[in-house]
Amino acid sequence: MGTGAFLAHGHFGSSDAKFYGVELDSITGRISKQLYQKANIQVTGYENALLPDNYFDCVIGNVPFGNFQVNDPQYNRLHFPIHDYFFAKSIDKLRTGGIMAFITSSGTLDKKDDRARKYIAERCDLIGAVRLPNNAFKGSGTKIMTDVIFCKSVTHCASRTSRGCTLQKMPTALP
Repeated sequence: MGTGAFLAHGHFGSSDAKFYGVELDSITGRISKQLYQKANIQVTGYENALLPDNYFDCVIGNVPFGNFQVNDPQYNRLHFPIHDYFFAKSIDKLRTGGIMAFITSSGTLDKKDDRARKYIAERCDLIGAVRLPNNAFKGSGTKIMTDVIFCKSVTHCASRTSRGCTLQKMPTALP
């Protein structure tokens, strides 16, 4: 969540919408809490955040990336690296029909290990994805290939329509 860039560019406070945020860093989390006092902002790791399942209409974020796992008993069995963990947990927070928009490293779509893509494809329809140039975030000192991925939450694979749940719904790489 940082200091609330997504909230700053939206219509925070101008509607009946409820806004939630999770920020690990104590300083930026406290800044967000002061800037957006009507929002429910938790200064904690995502694994400790108290957020209901099947509740949110939209989840938006710039997921952290790295080659390490988060210790969350509900998701440890998946053995996902942190960025894939954020996808998995966020999908569970979305109501059916909810939209997820995430900025993530290109590894989510490009890596050979397709377990996370399969997990996402079983639970979401891909709306679209955009590959950003590797200098898109140079102002923040980051030079990494990133993707913006948009998905729509659907029911679990067992109860989906005859289209089935196939990996073809989630690309392995963008052109």
